Amino acid sequence: MKISTFRKAAVGIAAVLMMTASAGAALAQQKITIMPGAWSGNTIDFLRQQIKPWEEKNNTKVEILNVPNNGTEILAIMQQNLAAENSDIDINAMDVVWQGMLERYAVDMKQFFTPEEIAKYTPATISLNTIKDRLIAVPFYGDVGLFYYRTDLLKKYGYNEPPKTWAEVKDMSDKVQAGERAAGNANFWGFVYPGSVYEGFATDLVEWISSYGGGTWVDKDGNVTANNPHSKAALEELTSWVGKTVPPGVTSYIIDDARGAFQSGNYLFMRNWPYAYAAMQADGSAVKDKFAVTAIPHGPDGKSASGLGGWQLWISKFSKNQKLAADLIKFINSPENQKDRMLKLARLPGYPELLNDADILKTYPWVEMVKNFDLVARPSGSTGTKYSQVSNAALKAVNDMMTGRAKVPERLEQLDKELNRIKGRGW
Repeated sequence: MKISTFRKAAVGIAAVLMMTASAGAALAQQKITIMPGAWSGNTIDFLRQQIKPWEEKNNTKVEILNVPNNGTEILAIMQQNLAAENSDIDINAMDVVWQGMLERYAVDMKQFFTPEEIAKYTPATISLNTIKDRLIAVPFYGDVGLFYYRTDLLKKYGYNEPPKTWAEVKDMSDKVQAGERAAGNANFWGFVYPGSVYEGFATDLVEWISSYGGGTWVDKDGNVTANNPHSKAALEELTSWVGKTVPPGVTSYIIDDARGAFQSGNYLFMRNWPYAYAAMQADGSAVKDKFAVTAIPHGPDGKSASGLGGWQLWISKFSKNQKLAADLIKFINSPENQKDRMLKLARLPGYPELLNDADILKTYPWVEMVKNFDLVARPSGSTGTKYSQVSNAALKAVNDMMTGRAKVPERLEQLDKELNRIKGRGW
C-alpha cells in the first residue's frame, strides 16, 4: 500500500462531500478517518460496530482504513502520509514504541481532555505518552506477553504444571512432540511464536534476552549492550530450536500466524498477546478449553519478563476535525466500550479500575496474575527517533541467526557495532 492509494481515496471522498454539500449544507455529513494499527483478530470489525451510535448521534461517517497487519509496514505508510502533510487522516494508531518518532506530528491531547479524564488512565501509560509536557496520545488497549500451553497435553504426558524455565520448555516440547508424532501427527511441534522480521517480534526478543539477564540491546542510559554473555546464551539456545522444536517457517510468521498455528491443535506452547485467548476460546476452535496461560519462562541467570505492548490513539496536527476526533476517541474509550472489548476480544483496558471488574475477572482469571508480571519494554525511550533503525538492525541480526546465515557470536558482535554506528554522537 502506498501513499497514492490514500490520495485516490481522498479524491473520491472529496467528490462525495461536494455532492452532499450541493444538496444542502444542513444535510452534509461530517467524516472522520482512522488509520489503525496492527490490531490482530477482529478488532477493527468490532470497533466499527462499537462506534455506530456515535456516528448516528454526530451525523458523522467514520472510515477505518485497511492496512497490513504488520506494524513495521504501517509505520512506513503513516510516515509517508505525515511527510506529505495529509489532512485526510484524523486519528492514527501508535505502537507503544513510536512516540519519539511521531510526537512532532501529534496535537496535545490536553486541549481536549480534562485532568479528570486523563487521570482515569494508567499513570505509566500517560507518562509514556507525554513528551515535553505534551500528551500526544491516549491508550486504546494494552498488551503483555503471555505464554500459552496445552493443558490437556501436559496432563497426558505426566506434567502437573507449566514450565517456568526455557530449559523446561525444551524438555517438555521434545517429549510431547516425539509422542504426538509417534501417535501419527507428523505436523506436531513444540513451540510457536511470531518470528518474522517485523516489530511484533521485537517484543519476543527483549523477553528472551531479558529473561536470561541480558538486557534490551540498549540500556536506559543509551549505552549499547547487545553483545554480552547473557544475550549470547539466550540467542544461542533459542535460535537453535528452529527446525527442531520450532518449525522452520516461524521465521516468516507474524502474530496472527502463530495464533492460527496454535489454534490448529498442532503445538504445545506459544508466545502471544492476550487477544489470542479470546480468539481461541471461540466456538469451533480446535483448542477451546484445552489451554491456559502463564508467565514467560526464564533462563538460568534471569527472571520472567513479560514484554510491554499495546496501541495508542492520537490526532494528527494536519487534521481539520481535531475536536470531533477527540470526542470520538473519548467515546471509543468509554468504560463500557473498554469493558466490552476486554470481554469479547481480551483487549486489556486503559483504565486500570476495569482490571478489578467482576465480569472481566470471571471471564479471564489470569488477569490477576498479569497484575504481578515484571514488565520489560523495548528500548524506544533511550533511542528516541532512531528506535526504528535499532529495532530493524536487531531483528535482521536475529533472523540471520535463526536461518543459519550467521553464527550467534559473530552476528552479535556485528550487531553491537551496527547499533553504535546508528547511535553516532548520541540518540
